Amino acid sequence: MKIFLGVTGASGCVIALRLAEVLNGFGHEVYSVVSENALVVADYECKNRAWFLDKIKNFSKVLYSEKDLHVDIASSSNALDAYIIAPASIKTIAMIINGLADNLIVRASLIGLRMKKPVVAVVREAPLGIVELKVLLNAAELGISIVPAVIGFYSYPQSLRDVVDFIVGKVLDLLGIEHNLYRRWGGSRDPQIRDPCEYLYDSASS
Repeated sequence: MKIFLGVTGASGCVIALRLAEVLNGFGHEVYSVVSENALVVADYECKNRAWFLDKIKNFSKVLYSEKDLHVDIASSSNALDAYIIAPASIKTIAMIINGLADNLIVRASLIGLRMKKPVVAVVREAPLGIVELKVLLNAAELGISIVPAVIGFYSYPQSLRDVVDFIVGKVLDLLGIEHNLYRRWGGSRDPQIRDPCEYLYDSASS
């Protein structure tokens, strides 16, 4: 698959990096766009922006700037197979649902909607107020799949990688990509792995 990955200035750029890594590892072509605000966040969350750009470039077929409005993927005649915005800021989603295509992330996402392709937004915001919820509702009504960047405790996360992989796995589920990034709900405990309460409160882990 040819997959678009738009990285906005919301917290959670590690999610974008892991998505690019996993998709590339599965043999998919990743076309990444990193916004200026995402680079600011990367300075705080991923060593620095140069490190982040170098890493995501290694996992991408092409790396674009959000200002690259004249590249091939900015045209619906070059629609990709799927579109992911991760992390997705509420501002970017609001721009998409209002058709304000003044950067490549928004323009590409609008192409995805127009061409009836899967469009997934990984939202990392808390708390969600009425304004944010209305934006997300409108996005969902237009066909954007919303994946909140939240933990699934039934997956028994033991590390930050487990938390990130749960979110990444949910995106892959929506795209129909098989994976084993997280432990799926099975209706019973897994005695081989510490459950969340054991992890936090068992004296052996403290």
